[in-house]
Amino acid sequence: MKKLALLLFVFSVAVFAQDDYVSVDNPVYNFLQRMEVLHLIKGYNSFEIPKPRNEVAGFIKQVIANQDKLDNIDKKILKDLEVEFEFNLYGTLKHQQSLIGGKGYNLFSQEGKYLYYYNHPHKASFFVNLLGQGQVIAQNDFENKSNLSTTLGVIGGEIRGTFLDHFGFSIKGTNGLVMGNKEVARLRLDVRDNFKYNLDTAAAFFDETSGYLTANYKMFNLKLGRDRMRIGYGPMRSIIDDNAPPFDYLSFNIHYKFFNFSYFHGKLLGETTFQPDSINGGLNYVHEKYIGYHRIGFDISNAVNFGVGEIIIYGDRGLDLSYLNPFAFYKSIEHANQDRDNSLLFFDFANKSIEGLKIYSTLLIDDMDFSKLGTGWYANETLFDFGIFSSNLYKIIPADLKLELTTIDPYVHTHRTGNTNFTNSGYDLGSGLQPNSVLLLGEVDYRLNYRLSINGRFQYIIHGANPVLPDGTIVNVGGNEALGHRSFDSNFARLLDGDLEYSRITSLLISYEPIKQYFVTLNLTYLNESLQNSVKVNQLQSFFTVSVKF
Repeated sequence: MKKLALLLFVFSVAVFAQDDYVSVDNPVYNFLQRMEVLHLIKGYNSFEIPKPRNEVAGFIKQVIANQDKLDNIDKKILKDLEVEFEFNLYGTLKHQQSLIGGKGYNLFSQEGKYLYYYNHPHKASFFVNLLGQGQVIAQNDFENKSNLSTTLGVIGGEIRGTFLDHFGFSIKGTNGLVMGNKEVARLRLDVRDNFKYNLDTAAAFFDETSGYLTANYKMFNLKLGRDRMRIGYGPMRSIIDDNAPPFDYLSFNIHYKFFNFSYFHGKLLGETTFQPDSINGGLNYVHEKYIGYHRIGFDISNAVNFGVGEIIIYGDRGLDLSYLNPFAFYKSIEHANQDRDNSLLFFDFANKSIEGLKIYSTLLIDDMDFSKLGTGWYANETLFDFGIFSSNLYKIIPADLKLELTTIDPYVHTHRTGNTNFTNSGYDLGSGLQPNSVLLLGEVDYRLNYRLSINGRFQYIIHGANPVLPDGTIVNVGGNEALGHRSFDSNFARLLDGDLEYSRITSLLISYEPIKQYFVTLNLTYLNESLQNSVKVNQLQSFFTVSVKF
């Protein structure tokens, strides 16, 4: 085992390993957002996640200093977080168990569990976990009177480590097996996105991997790798959400008191074409596509945050050095590069001056001609998001309320070619909402106790779909992200032009952690939709999941 530890140490140093990040699906982010609006922590901004583990631990320390202001449920949640982040908080492993080389390992204990961990203070530490998951997915289609289901099993592992207090790495890989209906299994994102699974009609296996290297210092973070990210405020992240497959990127962040600068440059998958070949059967050709992002953020006060940023999508060529430069205006560079690419500008704002209440807004400008405002000109393309996060009843009931309104103009995220639109492998990089849409969302998080929570969400979506004439001709009103404006399309397109589609989506998520690192979740989603061509959707999707990490 000592040889294994030495081998991992040498390998990680050779590839410039880094301090790891807390994944976007960790419940700690919900906890910190609540602490933020309750004014129990300072300097936290939920606009960009994931965040470094040591940074998250720093906010938990602030909560510990104010724990007398917590209700009984949050006090117990805080105790759980002290166990989970013990090493980052205190530099100790008193409440962690190791199956290999440890003493008294108990699968049913309420302490942290690892297959193996190693720690040499200020030199090297790493942690190894095995991952397991079983899931049953059912789809009840009331419109077509069909009931389909499938069962999935997933196994994998995760290794993360830190060296010299600043450098770290994380490697995670899973493999899954589908035992049942293949189409229903695609309701799960990592199955839907898996190339091999969808290539072969007989395939039953799927896999997913993530990993990265980072260097984290007090005011500077550097990261190279692949994992999921979420950018924007609210339940439906308006800039980047986890709807599309994860991608590889290089990023860094500079933060000093009231100032923050973040940047990443990533590799996406563009349009795919198939080239037949009589000898080898054919070849898939995937167009090159890249994304650049940078944002400057300012903490005007402890209660007010403001940010401005840009996104660039370009493709059909190699890495463009002009976009690798973080400190330049993408829009100006795009013009200098002869207007081949898709640039977007956004502004974000958050105010939590009132204790227990956070008001936020994001304005994304895909394109704009101020002389044509109000005329319905198709290229005046904006996305506007406004929301409220409320914990005002914190001292009465353990619940958080979220309300959100989003409008997406026609042609937002589209571009002249599919290799410059706002997608990865054909999936929207944002929340998944199509352009020419309006969304109203309401959500309640209720904590029955510190290990059992219920989340209820309702979404009402109106979408203006592109009409299709009897001869198959598409009338483009900017309602499909995959179809940009064509030379013969009308130059005028107003919000909700086209064939109106109505979607009412009701979901219920029950999450329970009976034993530390053992999770049981039940996710029910009911879709009631009226789509173009008189298509009706009346469907219940159910996900029952048991996950373990040991």
